[in-house]
Amino acid sequence: MKRMAASLIVLLGAANVLAQIAGSPIPSFTATALSGEKVASTKLIGQPTILIVTPSKDAAEDTRMWAKALRKNIDQNKVRIRDVLAIDLPFFMSESDAIGRAKAKFQARYYDQTWLFAEADLEKALGIPVDSHKAFLIVLDSQGKIVARVEGEPNGARIDEVQAAVRSVN
Repeated sequence: MKRMAASLIVLLGAANVLAQIAGSPIPSFTATALSGEKVASTKLIGQPTILIVTPSKDAAEDTRMWAKALRKNIDQNKVRIRDVLAIDLPFFMSESDAIGRAKAKFQARYYDQTWLFAEADLEKALGIPVDSHKAFLIVLDSQGKIVARVEGEPNGARIDEVQAAVRSVN
C-alpha cells in the first residue's frame, strides 16, 4: 500500500510539472554541439522537436533506449530529435574536455544533433532533477512551446504519449 501511495505521489508530481510548463516556450539557453557549433534555443523554432535530456551519467542507458525507440517510431522528416547532455562540469574540466569524452560515446554522424549543456537553469525550468537517473523527453511544437514531458525509460505507454504529442503538432 505504501509503495502504491508513493507511486501515486510521483505520478502526480510529474503531472503537476507538465501542467506548469505545458504551452510555455522552451527557456532560453545556449549549448555546444559535439561538432563544436554553439546552438541557441532559437534553433528549435520552425519544426517540431523532441529533446532527450540526459541529466546524469546514470540516465545514459535510458537515453540510448529512447534514441533507438524514437528512430523506430517517429518520422524524422517531420520531427527533429536532439540529445541534450546536461552535465555539471567539475571545476577542473573544461567544456572541450567534456566534448572530447562525449564524442567517444557517439557516432560522428550524431555530433551536430547532440548538445552539451553545462548549466542547471534549463533542467530547473523543466522540472528535471539535476542528478536524476532517468532520461527526460521534452516535445516542442514548431514555435518552441512545450507540448509534452515524459520521464524514464521507453515503454509502450510512454512511446504512445510521445507519438500522441507529435501528432498534435503535425
